[in-house]
Formats: sequence, C-alpha cells, structure tokens
Amino acid sequence: MTDDQSKEPGLEPDGTPENDAAGADQGTSRRGFAYDGSVDSTSYEDETDDAPEPETGGSSRPPVAIILVALVVLIAVGVGIAFLMSPGTPTETAQATPTVEEIAPEGSLPEGSLPEQMPLLTAIGSADSTEVIVEVGEGGITRGDFVRLYQPGSEPAPLLEQLIQIELVVQQASQEGVVVDETEIDQQVEDIKQSQAGGDDALFQEFLVAVEVGDEANLRRLLERDYIVEQMILKHTVSEQARARHILLASNGVTDTTGLKAEAEALIVQLNEGADFVALAAERSDDPGSKDTGGELGWAPRGVFVPEFEEAIFSMQAGEIRLVESDFGWHIIQLLDAAEVRPFESADFLQSMGGQQAFAESFIPWIEELQANAEANQLIRIIVPADQLVSLPETQ
Repeated sequence: MTDDQSKEPGLEPDGTPENDAAGADQGTSRRGFAYDGSVDSTSYEDETDDAPEPETGGSSRPPVAIILVALVVLIAVGVGIAFLMSPGTPTETAQATPTVEEIAPEGSLPEGSLPEQMPLLTAIGSADSTEVIVEVGEGGITRGDFVRLYQPGSEPAPLLEQLIQIELVVQQASQEGVVVDETEIDQQVEDIKQSQAGGDDALFQEFLVAVEVGDEANLRRLLERDYIVEQMILKHTVSEQARARHILLASNGVTDTTGLKAEAEALIVQLNEGADFVALAAERSDDPGSKDTGGELGWAPRGVFVPEFEEAIFSMQAGEIRLVESDFGWHIIQLLDAAEVRPFESADFLQSMGGQQAFAESFIPWIEELQANAEANQLIRIIVPADQLVSLPETQ
C-alpha cells in the first residue's frame, strides 16, 4: 500500500500495484475514494506539458473543463474547450514531427536524397470567425470554433462530426430543461482570471486573445456549453448503482486485525441498540473522505470500490448492516438504498471502469439515435464540407 492509499482507506482501486501507482492522484474523488481506471484510459485529450493549465484552487472541477469529459476520453464524440492550447504553432509542429536526422541518421542516405518535412494541413480562417459552416436545427457551428479546435495534420471530418454532435446535445438539453448554474460559471471565470492573469482585467484580456478565445463573453459561452454537455452526459449515462455509508477501522498495514474486528463488532452492537451511525462515523471512522458526512458515499456504480466492498453493497438489502474486511481494514457498511438503474450523479464516476462501461452502453446509443433522428428530419445541413476547411499552408 502506498502512502497516498493510506490517506484514502478502504475505498481505493482493486489493490494491484499498477492501479495504485497510476491512479493515486488524478483518480481521487470528492468523497475520498479513488477509481480503478488507468491513466491512459482517463487522461484528457490534447493535454500537453507545454499548455498552460489553470490551477483549480480546490474546486471539485477544473476551472477550464475539457468538454464532454468522458466523451473525449472514450469515443472522441466531443472536443475540449482547448483554448488553453494554441492550435499547432510552428514550434509545436516541429517538436511533434520527426526530424530528418531521426528519419535518416547522417551518412545513412546518399547526399541530396534526404527527405524533407511535409507540411501539415492547417485550418482555413481565424478563430474569431462567425461564419456558419454547418446548420444544425436552429443553431449552427462557426468556422471560428472549428479553427480553434483543429489540430494541424489531423483529419477534419471527425472534428466536424464531433462539433455537430455537441450542438445536437446542447439543443436537446434545452428541450429537456437543463440550465446552466451561473454561479459555477462565474467561479470558473474568476479561477481562470486569477490563475492566468493574477486577477488583472487587462492581462486577462490579453490572455484570452492569445489563446484565441477572444473575450470573456466567448469564454462564458464555451464554459456554459461545457457545463450543459456534462449535465447531459450524466443524465443519459445510466447503470446499476447502490447507495451506502460506512465506518472504516483502518488496519494501517497490520496483518493481525483480530482486535480491529472485535472493535467493529462492538460498534455494530451499538448500532443495533440504536446508536447514531452519523455520530459514530464522525467519531470512529478512519476514512477522511466520508467520516465528516456520516460515512455517506452516495450513489455509486460497479467498478468503483474494492471488490469486497462492492460485492457487499450489491448483495445487501436496504437498511442492512454488514461487516466486511478489505486490505484497508474492517468496514461497517450500511446500505441506504438497494441497487437500482439510475443516471450518474457525478462526472467523477465516468473515469471508473464501471462508468466507462455504462457510458458505452447507454450514452453512446443515445447520442447515436439523437444524430440519426436529426439526419432523418434533415436538421443538419453542411454548408462548408470538411475537406474545404483545411489546406496545406502554401495553398491557403
């Protein structure tokens, strides 16, 4: 067990060293447990070491969210609000493209026969363009959004398709009554301003121009779109979930846990005699992520908790109390609500194996049907085909 794991007792990944090392930091949820997905399966698209990344300041969501969260990760249905990354500067392109020396080391080819670097396709137009390139129902996709998100050298058609799907989701959200939490958007804007410009308005404006967002109004538009799509993902990603709370008596690496088990059994006796679970959790639980909320873990799908814990909560009856041992100690578990199929409450779960499976089995078919219906009703009209949105630099 790693030091990080010991701080999040009992509700970690499946205990294998590979998962422990990979998921220790980015997998930790607001409830004090971590997920079992690997870094590769949960990393956001298009993140680079060179891109400036705002600090969250302790927020449960990054202030500049990557749009569609798991969409980007799993099927690339959506693209991020990648305005913190300038699309393909010459320096970045040169770093990403193999050099002549890497392709053919000096002396390996006759003089004059070394290959030259091929130019990459680039987007035509500017990131502030409001030209509509695709009409989607009563809305549209602008050239500016395409230019801002296009990565030099990539195929343009998938990005255009992704932008169409994003617009369809946003329009469907309006029909379903999904609204933006303006307070959260305000906080995200302020977080970005503080992290990127120290709160200075003039510097903030310079930053927005430099990353091709333009102004604060457009930033808000992107963040609001991000928020809406995330809510729709949660609403239309469903799986079997159970709701439980627990009190953990951590073993802290001790192999003989007989004494801890006796303590746990004594606590169960108190609970059966009417003791308050919330009070006991606050007093006795060693899980820092849940003890201050009475041990509450909320609704959670399969693939989130350690196997022993998961097996228990998906086989218990509502109200039942059960004692379970895991590598982290003894858990006194009470099932608050029996397992049922329901939408996700937290985007954190989309990073778990269970969340990814639920996403693939429920959200993907939903969005495919949404797009198929729009096409059948002729609600999508491509004005500028994908291949006309890019060109080689010398031909622009």
